[in-house]
Amino acid sequence: MKAKILQNSLLSIAIILAALLIQTAYASGPFATSYSNANLTGVYGYSALGWLFGSSSNGSKDPLDVCGVMWFDGNGTFKFHDSFDANGFVAQRGIADNPVVGTYTVNPDGTGTMQFFAGTENHIRVFVIVDDGKELQFGNADSNAVNSGVAKKQ
Repeated sequence: MKAKILQNSLLSIAIILAALLIQTAYASGPFATSYSNANLTGVYGYSALGWLFGSSSNGSKDPLDVCGVMWFDGNGTFKFHDSFDANGFVAQRGIADNPVVGTYTVNPDGTGTMQFFAGTENHIRVFVIVDDGKELQFGNADSNAVNSGVAKKQ
C-alpha cells in the first residue's frame, strides 16, 4: 500500500513539473528568443535515469537507465535507437538501420516536446536546448515511467 502511494505521489509530482514546463513554453518578454525546429539538427548521444512503475511482481517501481543516439532533421522529425535496463531486464528500442521515428517541436524560448510511439503507447518528452544547441536536457512522465536525462551533440 505504501509503495502504491509513493508511486502515485512520484508520478503526480513528475506530471506537475512537466505541465509547468509546458505552460512556460510560449513565454514572452525576457524569455522570447528566436529558437525553432531548425535549431535541432544532427546526432546527439544521450543517457537518462529514472523509475519504471509497476514492473515488479509486487507492483513497485524498478530503477531504469537508458542510453542511445538520436538524430534531428531540423524540420520536426527525429529518429533514435537505444538500450534500457529496468532492474536487470535489458532491451533495445530500434536499431541504427530501423530506428524509432517521432516528431518534435521547439518553442521560441528553446523549450520543446518530442513525441513517439514505442511498445504499446505514445511517449512524450519535454526538453530545453542549452549551450547554444550542443546539449538538451529532457524529462518525461509517462504512465509507466519517470526519468530525466541529458543529450549531447556528437
